Amino acid sequence: MRTERLYNNDPYLKEFEAKILEVLPFEDKYGIILDRTAFYPEGGGQPYDTGYLNEASVLQVIEKNRELLHIVERQPQAKEVKGLIDWSRRFDLMQQHTGQHILSACFEKLLKGSTDSFHLGKDIISIEINIDSFSANDAEHLENMANDIIYSNLPVTARVVTEEELKSIPLRKVPKVTENIRIVEVKDIDYSPCGGTHVSATGEVGMIKIKNWEKCKGGFRFTFVCGSRALKDYGLQNSITKALGEKLSVRDSEIVEAVNKVVIDLKNTEKQLSAVTQELIKYEADNIINECPEVSGIRLVSRIFDNRSINDAKLLAQYLTQVPGTVALLACRSESAQVIFTRSEDVDIDMNELFKAVLPVIDGKGGGNARTAQGGGSRVERLDDFLNSAENLLKANNSR
Repeated sequence: MRTERLYNNDPYLKEFEAKILEVLPFEDKYGIILDRTAFYPEGGGQPYDTGYLNEASVLQVIEKNRELLHIVERQPQAKEVKGLIDWSRRFDLMQQHTGQHILSACFEKLLKGSTDSFHLGKDIISIEINIDSFSANDAEHLENMANDIIYSNLPVTARVVTEEELKSIPLRKVPKVTENIRIVEVKDIDYSPCGGTHVSATGEVGMIKIKNWEKCKGGFRFTFVCGSRALKDYGLQNSITKALGEKLSVRDSEIVEAVNKVVIDLKNTEKQLSAVTQELIKYEADNIINECPEVSGIRLVSRIFDNRSINDAKLLAQYLTQVPGTVALLACRSESAQVIFTRSEDVDIDMNELFKAVLPVIDGKGGGNARTAQGGGSRVERLDDFLNSAENLLKANNSR
């Protein structure tokens, strides 16, 4: 390990100067090893820093074989560089990471829930907590406790401790390393082994908001936001609430009730529409039957519908085949072809066999039973040939 890690002692350091020790090829880019750096590498659940080394963009920082590689596009020519950290990204990550320590400590104290994993993403953070149950009431208590810690503006410190010191520290989790153990302390609240960057006082976290939770293997997964992310999220939620209130002509406090009413009205309208649709399809079926002559004792109905739902076609087929001696070959044409073959109970024709025989015409898949078969295919342009083939096969078999 040749690189002095400046971020360990001063996470607020934005600029620094360093010497290039080595440049290694890295995929189609280059990895620069410096004698000192303020760039944090990806690790411990925290993403890497970005920024510049002279004019070169630092795209990624990784730790490989105990060396820190600063990934850049082009091989540097200078032997010394000036490093500049993307501070907005760094401070955001500091807010989120310290916020995670605070929230994890609250889970431990309120619900006896240990943190199994932690992921700091671009927009939100997620943690998995080893608990059996969780409620909205629990979320409220957790948020209140976490934000009280933030408002108290408690000092946050980080230091490497000796084995002897470690024995007297009430750690929230066991260290993953056995040497150079660095403990991040939120004063009197949390003591955790951690190599990440953190704010110097809890007030800088701003606020914590739990957004969602769901069951996962071993407990619950929580997503939450802190600091500037929480402010951005509040702005988004506020704009959504404002737009909904204007659209529904109600106050913010009345939105849920208004939406519930819209949902109920929509369901009632859908029921009415469904009833009317059924009546229209029944009327359509009656007209088709009246216009369709019998041939060799069978009334054959063959139709292609453009942009009609397959469910409507199924209902039409159902009404058609309530009439004895009827065979219905119906197809719906849109981006793909959907088809249904069915018959009346008294017709002695295996519809599944007929269906399977002509499916290759539309490069289709599907099947069914002797009375009804359905499926679809990608060759929409061959639907006419598909139905013609089925009709010809049906007539040939029926004439025997």
